[in-house]
Amino acid sequence: MNIKFKYSLIFGVLFFNTLSIAAIQSPDKIADSIVNEAIKAVYKDPNKAIELALAVYDDSSYSIQARTNALMVVSTAYTSKRDYKKALDYIIKTNEFSSQIDNRKLQIEILFKSGILYQQLKIYDKAIEYMEEVENRCLNYPDRDLVGGTLASSYLVKGFVYKDNLNCDIAIAYFDKGLKEYERLGRNHHNRSIGHYNKGNCQILLSEYAKAKESFNKSRELAKIENASSLVSFAEKGMAEVYTLEGKYQESVLLLQSALEESKNVGDLVLNLGIYKGLFENYLALNNWSEYQNYYELFLKTQLEIKKSERNSVSVSIIENSKNLDKEVETIQSQFKFRIYIITAVVLIFIIVVFFIEIKNNKVIKALQQKIESTQSIKPTIKVK
Repeated sequence: MNIKFKYSLIFGVLFFNTLSIAAIQSPDKIADSIVNEAIKAVYKDPNKAIELALAVYDDSSYSIQARTNALMVVSTAYTSKRDYKKALDYIIKTNEFSSQIDNRKLQIEILFKSGILYQQLKIYDKAIEYMEEVENRCLNYPDRDLVGGTLASSYLVKGFVYKDNLNCDIAIAYFDKGLKEYERLGRNHHNRSIGHYNKGNCQILLSEYAKAKESFNKSRELAKIENASSLVSFAEKGMAEVYTLEGKYQESVLLLQSALEESKNVGDLVLNLGIYKGLFENYLALNNWSEYQNYYELFLKTQLEIKKSERNSVSVSIIENSKNLDKEVETIQSQFKFRIYIITAVVLIFIIVVFFIEIKNNKVIKALQQKIESTQSIKPTIKVK
């Protein structure tokens, strides 16, 4: 009986120790699981993604790193909704919150997120600057696979910049570079879908319609693997544009209606704007005036909402730039004061040195004068005949 009791006691202690260890380890695993769920919802239901990620951030029982990751997801979700004001707010908050962490990988990811926002705000030189820094840090990171996704994404962002500046040949080269890196890793279906979609847009501009269809089909296929509603809608919108250019207006309308239904929970204003534009243009070509009027009005309303959002985003950007400028001015003022102190000290030392040299010279001159005077006062003893 005694032996049984001892074994039961040992088992009980081991069991409760195991539970304690599990309890200690579980919070961050739970946080990671919630954050991963939020990431999956970013392009399907961004509001759900925001709700899930903020639940992790607001819970102080999770680690700072887990909460930082959650903030990044919130920023990405607002970007998906084209609400750049809030996206900027949360990336700024992420920068501040993550200052407590010494994590090179996380720092690279935050740099990348900041660069993406600059690209979306059309501050292209700043976006390229951030992406160059991201690329440099990724290539120098000890484990390439760990940062490979971010490296590939930085290539895509460079492609976006060149596409926006109508340099599609260079843009496609960067899209291919990014897609190749994603394929090497064998993951990132979301971003691969985005890459193929933007590549298709470039191919439309180059009048390569057959290639554009291939790109949009690939984009849709990858988006469906991840059940990413907004990306499926973008791919369908892209394909519909090709049909419109080919004069297949009814096929285009069917695809655009499908895209509109797919994206109803997404809330992406830019996506909706593109779909409404495609619909009213195609209905106009089909002489369907009532549908044309309906979607043209929706287009104008959405365009107004986007303008308001962009105005708010620019306001936040100006405030943030003003803060950075204030910091730079403080640094310059501090450096200026330090330099003034140094210059003042050097001038004082110079004056003191000159003063002592002058005193010494005066003494030498006085001694020489006295010597000359004493020499002149001596009468010659030799008479000259």
